[in-house]
Amino acid sequence: MRRTPRDVQLIKDVALSHLLSRDQIVSLYFGSITRANFRLRQLCAERFLKRLTTPFYGQSLYMAGSAASDVVGERIAPLLSNRLESPRFVRHALSVTETRLALTARGATGWRFEQQIWRTVGNHAIRPDGLALTSSTPIFTEIDLGHVAPQKFKEKLFGYSELTKGDCCRDLYGFATFRLLVVTTGSRRSRQLRSLLPDSARFEYLVQTFDELGIQQIGAWS
Repeated sequence: MRRTPRDVQLIKDVALSHLLSRDQIVSLYFGSITRANFRLRQLCAERFLKRLTTPFYGQSLYMAGSAASDVVGERIAPLLSNRLESPRFVRHALSVTETRLALTARGATGWRFEQQIWRTVGNHAIRPDGLALTSSTPIFTEIDLGHVAPQKFKEKLFGYSELTKGDCCRDLYGFATFRLLVVTTGSRRSRQLRSLLPDSARFEYLVQTFDELGIQQIGAWS
């Protein structure tokens, strides 16, 4: 099978996204379910992708296959070992991509994946779930499914506050200012997360629910 540039980009995308659903792949790369299904079968047959089935989700999910490391490059390949397939992990990964698609529909011009934007500032690890590039201010995104304790989430916000000091953000990311978007499950959780913002924060902080962004929540399962 001859690999096209789209194939390579798709395999890298699946690798960095941890997994993608069939519909997400259609939205990102095809526009036709028939064409997507045909190409996905070929990529799975060549072991560039593997199909993950679960009784808790209504369509096929795709992860990087055993041959993907030959395509994705030396920076991405080490990330492919020991990938989790637990329901909570799958739900979070799918929710990140749904948020990415929603922001793209609202004008985002690019996306950077979690593994590409990990940084350490002092004692704080900055690990957003993604970074949406826009024509103005970049948007760090955090997907909250309600599992993180308030104090631990507040520590995340202190880390982002550290980025606003001096030229820290510019030195680490190449831009001086940013917005932080947290997407969460419901209005009660949304109010709780808004209340956690430290007084010292010097960045735009927005908390929205999946419903407010027009995202259908991925069902919780165990």
